[in-house]
Amino acid sequence: MIPPVRSEIRIRKDDLKTAAVFETRLPAQLAAGEILLAVDRFSMTSNNITYAAFGDRMKYWDFYPTDEGWGIIPVWGYADVLASSANKVAVGSRYYGYYPMASHAVLSLTSAT
Repeated sequence: MIPPVRSEIRIRKDDLKTAAVFETRLPAQLAAGEILLAVDRFSMTSNNITYAAFGDRMKYWDFYPTDEGWGIIPVWGYADVLASSANKVAVGSRYYGYYPMASHAVLSLTSAT
């Protein structure tokens, strides 16, 4: 079952000291090739500050786009697959990856090996 909302930490792109927690609606169903991940844990390091500081120039803000003026910093962490419509990605699988600072992520896969 897909939870109705996710919590995400957004950062003001023009003031990196300003952060807020937002709740957004998750889709009721996944499109073909999508997976829903529950982000279990992630780390914050000095690299994450670099991602934010160079977010526009290096396209870090483009990984997880949000409302104008705000950004979601990508982080490295662990997540579990809650729902899957992608071949070769099983519900219950656990992955280390590049996720949003959020409780959940919907990712679209073009191929999985």
